[in-house]
Amino acid sequence: GSIRVAVLRLAVAMVAGLGWAVQAQAETIVSPEAFEALVEGRTLHFNLDGRPFGSEQFFAGRRSLWRFADNLCEAGTWAPKDDLICFTYDAAPEPLCWAFLQDGGGYAGVLVEGGAAPGFRLELDRIDTAPLPCPGPRVGS
Repeated sequence: GSIRVAVLRLAVAMVAGLGWAVQAQAETIVSPEAFEALVEGRTLHFNLDGRPFGSEQFFAGRRSLWRFADNLCEAGTWAPKDDLICFTYDAAPEPLCWAFLQDGGGYAGVLVEGGAAPGFRLELDRIDTAPLPCPGPRVGS
């Protein structure tokens, strides 16, 4: 699990190094309250550059389950920090904070580090209520 998180952090650093910018035109930040109303009891599926990247299932109590496209799963929680949504996963206790944006009928998450958006952007592909197929007893094992 921690290797996957390290790979994600490396990918984020590489994208940030390319200088990609957030496309903020006509986008609005979704408040943590609106985010919670949108996601609780649902599963969100995200794409990176048009390809499946991962899915997150949201439970009551701000708990979540992230599943990478390669089937590795990580249990976590989320909490608001100002207008950001910050996730902490069992394998990576350092929070990952995202600006969750709405543009018309679509949504995207942009990773924010130190108040600046490095440009690592996940596009919301779809929302459903199907549970993620994550084996137990230890998630991702």
